[in-house]
Formats: sequence, structure tokens, C-alpha cells
Amino acid sequence: MLKYFIVHAVAILLLSGILKAQQQSGSVLENRITLNHKNQPLNVILDQISWQARIYFAYDASLVDGAKKYSVDVTDKSLYNILIQLFNPNDYKFQELENQVIISRKIDSKLPVKVPPDSIPVRYFFLKGKIIDSKKEEPVVYASVSVLNKPIGTISNTEGNFLLKIHPDQIRDTVVISCVGYSQIIMPAWKILDEDIIIMKPVSIRIKEIKVVSTTPEKLLELVRQHIPDNYSNYSKLLPGFYRETVKQDGNYISVSEAVVELLKAPYNTKTRSDMVRIIKGRRSPEVKPFQWLNFKLQGGPFTMSQIDVVKTIETFIDPEYQQMYNYHITNNIWYNENPVYVLEFKPIPSFESDGFAGEIYVHRETFAIVHVRFSFTKKGLTRAEEVMIKKKPQWVKAKLAGTDYLVNYQFYDGKWHLANLKSSLNFKVRSRKDRINSEYVSVCDLLITDIKNTELKKFERDETFTQRDIFVEMIGRYDPAFWENYNIISPEEDLENAFKTKDLK
Repeated sequence: MLKYFIVHAVAILLLSGILKAQQQSGSVLENRITLNHKNQPLNVILDQISWQARIYFAYDASLVDGAKKYSVDVTDKSLYNILIQLFNPNDYKFQELENQVIISRKIDSKLPVKVPPDSIPVRYFFLKGKIIDSKKEEPVVYASVSVLNKPIGTISNTEGNFLLKIHPDQIRDTVVISCVGYSQIIMPAWKILDEDIIIMKPVSIRIKEIKVVSTTPEKLLELVRQHIPDNYSNYSKLLPGFYRETVKQDGNYISVSEAVVELLKAPYNTKTRSDMVRIIKGRRSPEVKPFQWLNFKLQGGPFTMSQIDVVKTIETFIDPEYQQMYNYHITNNIWYNENPVYVLEFKPIPSFESDGFAGEIYVHRETFAIVHVRFSFTKKGLTRAEEVMIKKKPQWVKAKLAGTDYLVNYQFYDGKWHLANLKSSLNFKVRSRKDRINSEYVSVCDLLITDIKNTELKKFERDETFTQRDIFVEMIGRYDPAFWENYNIISPEEDLENAFKTKDLK
């Protein structure tokens, strides 16, 4: 049997509900402006911007020459990028206060207007775009979008869209966009304000002139386990993140739940402490589209997702005690997000097929860190998993687990590899002759880590800890009009966005 049976339990119940998505707007400096002024005073240009953006500017006239003339010719460009043409960003800073943009010198300690200390709310920049394959002109899905040398990031959705929220102090930082099979893109964050489309160029991911098998699978696995204390944190980390859980019935959304969460990641060098999860705030859609005869609920939510960190749990295909139950093959040497990796494929031997997984592990060639894992149950394993996952159903209903897919990614930061994102996909076939039901249910769960923080915490309070027995959709709190604030999330696809707008949130 499996050492760690990392599956969501499912309750298929008799029919016993949506949400209105509303996010806080980003910085007014993101607003797009069109100007064509030749040799005009600064005051005139700012007045035109004020009219278009419906804002006012405040600045110390003794430090800014309003009569100085400039030429500005821009079409649909962000206010921020226009202002840095007029004011050197090394010397000036821009702060928002209600409907004003305050312009001041960085060296000045006082603002040009009377503002109580600490009264200016921070308005994050919302960097948005769509990532497209340059040859196929198709969306690039699950591309990583992060701030260089900082544990802040997100991923693109299945339509290639992304939304990265960054603090104003980081607008001059560098953003890295990467995806396996594509050349990495490195660009200043402020440039993304004017880029609606990001073009990624496909490249060969195979490493040339290197023998595919330069080590044995057994030796590679030994090196992986040996270097876990070197490659992963030996200290507790607090990982803010975003969790989304969706259920579709025959292609239509019937349940959508989302939350900002915190994952208390236990040190990788100890097996006596497990990871813990708590929900910061969440929202749900009890009825995106009315259920047809049956309700479908997942048990375990973000806690179960956290257990898919196979390096921390030492899943069977990594555990030396189970190594003889798998067949391993090093099939390739490729580039993965600018890192040279071995591709190690695995599948269970026939006698273990009902309990094992099949998939592939990407192992960093130099550090022997696991950086990516994708795996699923075998056909025989689906039957075994089905017995554990389906907790409740009407006697006359037949439910069959038709497929699973699990994905784990790690990111390198501050000398260590950290959990980056997790994805779980489950496919169920449900039939009932009595009720004339023949439906397909598809559940997708995503857990995105959006930051990494040092912490002295050893555990969360019991009443705020999410457990394996909890049903996520039943634990979401009330609606907040500024729901996501400055939290990074995975942008919803168009269908999901439309589902959010169907009815008022319950």
C-alpha cells in the first residue's frame, strides 16, 4: 500500500448557490494615456494628463519648474512611463493619495502637501499581460512570472494571461518570465505596464553533446536523497499562497472556491513535523451553475495539496524503501527554466501497479535537487484510489475514477529550492440509470506560493488550522468587496470569470 496516499477524498451526495468577482484596482499610475504635445510647458502637459486620468498632481513648485517645455508623443501608454519621461525616477518618486498623485524628490524628507504620517495607503502595481508562442501564436500556459531574486511571483493561466501584483518600490525591479521549451524573458517591471502581449520564442530543450546516461538511475536517486538537506530549507518557512478549487460537470463550472492561504512549511531535514495550512480569506460559489441531480465535494483542500510536496513527504518513488517497487530510466538531458536537468521516468513494477505512481522527475544536473515532478496513478492504481477517494454516494449511483494528474514545481531562492506551485486534476465518470445520469466531473486544484518568509512559528493555532478532514467549500468566509487586495493570484480564465459574474456572491 502507499506510504502517503496523496489524494482528495470526494463526497458525491444527493443535491442538497455564485459569485461576483470584484478585485481591488491597482495603481492609478497603470492608467493608459494618449498625448501629443510638442514643446509645451510641463504645467500644460500635466493638466492634460489630469483631465484624461481624472486625477490631480501635487508638487512643490519651488522644486519643479512648471514652465519648462517638453515634447511628449505617446499612444496608450501607462501614466507611470509618461511621468518618468518628465521626472527622472532616480530623483523623483510618485505617491498616490485618493485622487492625487504626489510628486516629490527622493532626497526630501517632507511631502509637498500636508499629509499625516503613514496615512498614504500603498497602491500596488497590477502587471497584466498575455503570453503567446511566437510560432504557433497560441497561449503559453503555466509560465512562471516572478521578480528577479525575490520570492514574489505568479503563473499564467490556461489562456496565457497573468496578473502580478508588486509593491511600488519594486516597479524598477526586473521581472523574469520562463517556461520549459521557451527562451527566458527578462525585462524591467515598469515596461510590462505598456505590454499587453508578451511573445515567447520556442527553443530546443535538449542539451547537446552530453550523453543521456551519464549516471545510473539508482545513483541519481541516491544523490537526490543525499543532497536534500543541502538543497531545501532546514528551517521553518511561512509561505503565503493562493488556492483555487474548481469542479466542472460536463464542461460547465458547478463549483468555484478560492482563498488566500498560508502554508507553514516544516524543515525538510525532519520527518517529525508536518506542514500546516490556514486560510486567511476565501470566497466560494455554492452554485455557479445548478448541480444536475448530484453534488460533488472535495475533502482536504489546501492541506491535501500541501502533501503533494513529494520531496518533503518522501513519496514512494523517492523513498529508498520502495525503490525496488519501481522501474526507473534516465530518458533525457534538457533545459528546464534555464536549468540543466536529468529527466528520470518511473513506473511501478507489475506487482505494485495498484499502489504506485507513474511519471517523471526533473533532477538538477549540478545540485541534484528535484525541481519538477509530474505523476499520476496507473490504470490499476485508479481502481485502488477510487476506493479511498469516494467517501459517500447514493447506492444506485456508479462513480469511476477515470484519470489523475499531479504536478509539483520548485523555485530557487536565497540558495535553496522552495515549493513554487502544485496542481491536482481528477476526472470522475458518474452514472445512474435510475436518474438517467451520465456525467463527467473534472476537479482541478491549484496551490500557488506567492512569497517566502522566515518565521519562528512552529505551529498554527488549532482553531485556525485546515485539516485533511475539512471540506474547503464549507469553510469559506463572507464576501469582502476588496477581496484580493494586493495578494497575488492565478488569473481566472474567461469562462471562470464569467462564472463569477453570474449571480451575487453568497
